[in-house]
Amino acid sequence: MLALLGVLAIGQRAFLTLWRQPVLVVSTMIFPVVYLLVLGNAMNRPLERVPIAIVDEAGNAYAAECRRAVLALETGRGLVAASLVADRAEALDGLRRGRYRGVWVLPFGLSPSGPAPSFIGDNTDRFSFETLEAALRQVWQEVSAPPDVAPAAPAVRLEAYPYLDYLTYLGPAVVCLAIFMGSMVSGGLQVLEDRMYGYHEGYLVTPITTGTLVAGHVLAGAIVASLAGGLVLTAILIITPLPMAGNASIAAAAVTVFLTSLAIAALWFLLFARARSASLLRGMFGIINVLLFFPSGALYPVESYPPWLARLSAADPLTYGVRALRNLLLRGASPPAVYADWVFLATFTLVAAVLTKVLFRREV
Repeated sequence: MLALLGVLAIGQRAFLTLWRQPVLVVSTMIFPVVYLLVLGNAMNRPLERVPIAIVDEAGNAYAAECRRAVLALETGRGLVAASLVADRAEALDGLRRGRYRGVWVLPFGLSPSGPAPSFIGDNTDRFSFETLEAALRQVWQEVSAPPDVAPAAPAVRLEAYPYLDYLTYLGPAVVCLAIFMGSMVSGGLQVLEDRMYGYHEGYLVTPITTGTLVAGHVLAGAIVASLAGGLVLTAILIITPLPMAGNASIAAAAVTVFLTSLAIAALWFLLFARARSASLLRGMFGIINVLLFFPSGALYPVESYPPWLARLSAADPLTYGVRALRNLLLRGASPPAVYADWVFLATFTLVAAVLTKVLFRREV
């Protein structure tokens, strides 16, 4: 009971401190939108290693030529990471879960006169969808139309999801950026201000334990960040079309927002567990922003990252928040599809909190 009262007291003080600075509160919710709209339009790079599934139902010479051409795209240009899947339903299930960015079906009786290959792409990611569709269409044209044969029937292009505009695609990234900013203000900055202005000394004469102090700051930061992310999520649901997101997906998205907020708040507290000056935060903010937000896949597919950046992305909690929100809101995935992301975020929070408790010093 004493630990719970301590957590609640620390959280109450953190909330009151933040709400007395309305400009700071608004900036954490408005700045992410402006930031992404400007930077998202300024970044671009060639796609690489985009995962696709090849379903060969024909098994004839034309299908073999198509598979060889896709292999050339994989080993030569490095555009795709192709997987041969025997069952169409299995491939489409992988597409819905985000395992593949496209499914290329080579139907029974494949021939230049028809039927032609069908490309079913994940059009929630326009970068990958347009590039894959164009590359595979060119492959079929080359395979099916040698010089002495009449032009082939046009390939079929299907979109797995309703059309999404640019703002809708960036929605999950905007939510995670709001979480990042909110947890920074109520997490790392709050700890530094406590030490600078002497509030930390007051904690030393109370029966509050180090674990309670850490839990209180992390929980307070997570709740504030969740409010920021939740408000941005609500705005996105109102102003952008999300035809695939049902009630279950939206509820799971809210859980994802809270778990992501917990992970990022715990990380901020860990990074500044022994810091004593706000100048350290000002000096490290840009570096932390680059190391957390940009590798998360918020602005570009993580499959195209170089190996060293892919490893950094795999350890970044924002990566799992962005991926889970995209699967839930844009692809309409059911909650079980993001359980693995939830487990990572919860584990990351626990590990970061334990490390913070070890590093945090109860001293003046």
